[in-house]
Amino acid sequence: MSLPDELWRWILELGVNTSCLTYKDLCCISMSCRRLNRLSKEDVLWSKLLSFDFPAHVSSSTDRQSPKSIYQIRFEKDKVKKLLAERRAVLRIESRIHEHTRKLHEIEGRLVDENEKLKAAIDELKGLRRVKEASTALKVWQPEIIHSRQKQIVENCSVPVGFRINALEMEIKLCKQHISGFLRARKDENNRLEAAKERLSKVKYHPLQSFGLDDESRNSRKSTGKNLKRVKHV
Repeated sequence: MSLPDELWRWILELGVNTSCLTYKDLCCISMSCRRLNRLSKEDVLWSKLLSFDFPAHVSSSTDRQSPKSIYQIRFEKDKVKKLLAERRAVLRIESRIHEHTRKLHEIEGRLVDENEKLKAAIDELKGLRRVKEASTALKVWQPEIIHSRQKQIVENCSVPVGFRINALEMEIKLCKQHISGFLRARKDENNRLEAAKERLSKVKYHPLQSFGLDDESRNSRKSTGKNLKRVKHV
């Protein structure tokens, strides 16, 4: 602390210019002692931070507020803007999750319908094949009790057996194709749903999130700081 104020000012300005000191660092430095509290509040530091972090800000000669106050106002506005953008992103993802869930319920319903249709076609096909076997068995000699039972089976059938069997076989094949397609669609929709849920958890979970600078402005400040370091060495 035996260093003069001029040297401390130069250290703080160099830290801001090279991006080694951010607004958080200046706030922390201001709490260390009264002297650094006074030096860290100087307008030249916050003017540079304001131009670095909020380059879109247009300074006016009629502004009576200090650069630090202007920085705080811009910071709070930027924070609210980012919170609203985050909320919109959450709502968009939640809307996708609801849409994927709705499609999954629709696919499940169609799968149930196709499975019931397949089961009914298989049961009917089994019955018609028994009728066809009974019709064939009537042409050979059999005991009377078996012959009468097979004759009753054939008489109870009111549709053309051969034509109906072919139609049912085609229907069963088509049902299996539909079920296979629905299973693939359900798998794809489940993957989309899980991806949306994972994205939502990442958007919602942000411990110790900083509402300060974005990555682009940080990178630009770092590159500017490197150029300043090269100039200093030269």
